[in-house]
Amino acid sequence: MSDEMHFGPVERLALFGGSWIVAALLPELARRPWEVKLFTSPRHLADIVNPEGETLEQVLARTGTAWHSSEEINADPVALAFAGARTLGIAFGAAWSFTPDFSARFAGRLLDFMGIALPEYRGGAHYTWQILNDDRRGTCNLQVVLGGEETFHRGPLIRSGSYSQPDTARTPQDYFATAVAQERAFVAAFLDQVERGEHFEQRTLDEANASYFPFLYTKVHGWIDWSCTASEVDRFIGAFGDPYLGASTYWRQRRVFLKGARREEGSFHPFAKGLVFRNDARGVWIALADGAVRVAQVFDEDGADLTAAIAIGSRFVTPAAVLDEALASEIVYSASGPVVERTLP
Repeated sequence: MSDEMHFGPVERLALFGGSWIVAALLPELARRPWEVKLFTSPRHLADIVNPEGETLEQVLARTGTAWHSSEEINADPVALAFAGARTLGIAFGAAWSFTPDFSARFAGRLLDFMGIALPEYRGGAHYTWQILNDDRRGTCNLQVVLGGEETFHRGPLIRSGSYSQPDTARTPQDYFATAVAQERAFVAAFLDQVERGEHFEQRTLDEANASYFPFLYTKVHGWIDWSCTASEVDRFIGAFGDPYLGASTYWRQRRVFLKGARREEGSFHPFAKGLVFRNDARGVWIALADGAVRVAQVFDEDGADLTAAIAIGSRFVTPAAVLDEALASEIVYSASGPVVERTLP
């Protein structure tokens, strides 16, 4: 492979996947001189993709974007017919792993957009992991898709950019809101370069810095460990917050979901961990060994708001067996949705 890439004449633009950036890009793509089509999956169609709470399917209907849903893209006749030497393909969190044969149909013009600091944070649930790790780096990358599991997210980069998440960003939705404007401008600038016929230098990833964090599923992994520090619990609740269900625990034998956490000062014995010592207009105050966390909202599994009903002197508890099961559970996402695999002995 040469050190530079040139995309040549482009007649069609194929988008693969579905995310906040895809929804934000659709108006931008309408002005391009190409036939545009989104190839998505059943699970992506139901995802919330903007602050207004619209699903991807609703956005596609509102914008009149051509789209096709596929369970298996590599053998999909519609996708195979759209691919070709004059089709530029860009994947945004696609539900499938592209095969070498499928990638080859694009003659080097199939790319993957990654909003992570490659080769770090390969895997999934990127913003959740970044919040847990207190990492506010924002990155935009376009990477050549070589095809096949052994080269997954290992192709050369042809364009990169960086920014920072603000200190006020506490939930994945906050990260999405900041990232979308940056990513939209980044992709638009790339498409401008393609239209001008510019060449792109390829940069090989430094695998010595590689890291991997697995996919997560809020209902399975979002259980609060009250033995963690106040800062850790604060970040954990934020990491599973909007647009997701929230971090969960048990209250009086009911599973509940917590959102809107803030760390507060305090000094408590470890025996007080999880104890509700105050409930006022600012939220529910929970003791931890090195401080406290105040949460704005508590919901039950049906979405009913229980915040006002959380009694002082009661306690949030997550059994050790539940935490162990969460740690020992792996998630695989298919085109239809999540599949849970247990690895407990």
